[in-house]
This record gives sequence, structure tokens and C-alpha cells, in this order.
Amino acid sequence: MPYLRLDDFTVPGFDLLVSLGMKFKDADASGDSSSTAKASKGAKGKKLDVKIKIRFTDEKDLRELTRVAEAKEKGDQKIYTVTNRTANAAGMRQARFSGEFTVDEQENARCWLVSFALAEHKSNPEMAEARETPQKAAAAQHQGTPVSAPEAPPREAPAEEPQPLTDFDKWLMDVNQKIGAFE
Repeated sequence: MPYLRLDDFTVPGFDLLVSLGMKFKDADASGDSSSTAKASKGAKGKKLDVKIKIRFTDEKDLRELTRVAEAKEKGDQKIYTVTNRTANAAGMRQARFSGEFTVDEQENARCWLVSFALAEHKSNPEMAEARETPQKAAAAQHQGTPVSAPEAPPREAPAEEPQPLTDFDKWLMDVNQKIGAFE
């Protein structure tokens, strides 16, 4: 029997259907040629699309599911630990509600069809990228390559006395003035 748990909350209802999707961003790297070369721009987080039916007689279950979907934590959408065979098999562990939460009446079946999506929080590619960044910075520092640090605001140089002009500098200034007179 399929199930979906978000933290300690078991999503109520029957006929649960889930589908998992992932996006891979890439860009055309062929230029003007007929090549099919692509440049990878990384894997994006997974998305779990959920459909479930809740009987009209179980109105309190719909109310509770809606409350869970609307929950906030520190002013942002609450992040849930996901327990579901499909999500967990694909490596999805944490998610938040994303996109639309829809409830459609199904009069012939005397139930609501509830649809929503859960977007992965801290995907595996994201965590791997976060681990690589400090390692790259440490490797660059170890190899003597300076790691960029925040720039200090420029200091004003102390006023220096003007250097006396050489004969060549005087000649250049004279030519510049004469050329400027013809414009």
C-alpha cells in the first residue's frame, strides 16, 4: 500500500499517485555548426508530484492536509522530511510544498482530488557542489593561488609634489595644444 509521510504527518486519503521528476539544465555548445554538443549547467532538485483522493466525509483530513501545506517556519515555507518509497529510492529526503495546491470536487466518486508538488530541499547535487567549493578554495590556497578575499576600500594616496616636466613632455603638451586648436 503506497504512503506518504511528511515528518510525523501521514498524508490522508486513498488512491495515492506520486511521480518524481528531475531537470537537467544544459545549453547548446555547437555555435553555428550542426553539432549536437551540449554544455551541462547542472542537475536541479527533484520534484515529487502528488495526487490523492479524500472522501467528503473526511473533511477534517483535508483541513489538516491544507494546514500542513501552509505551514511556515521562521517566515519561510516549512521543510519536511519525506518518507515515500519513490522519493526515497531517488534520494529525495527533504522537501517543501511548491507550486499549486489544488482541490477538485469529484461528485461522482463523492471525494476531493487533491494535487500538490513537493520540491526537494538541498538536493544531492547541491550538497556535493557545496562540499566541492571549500575543497577547491583550500586546494587553490595550498598551491599558492590566492583565493579572492573581499577588497578593502581604496585608500587615498598622500598628496605628492608634482614632478617637473621633461623636455619631451613639454614638447608633447605643446603638440597636443596645437592639435586641439584645429578641432
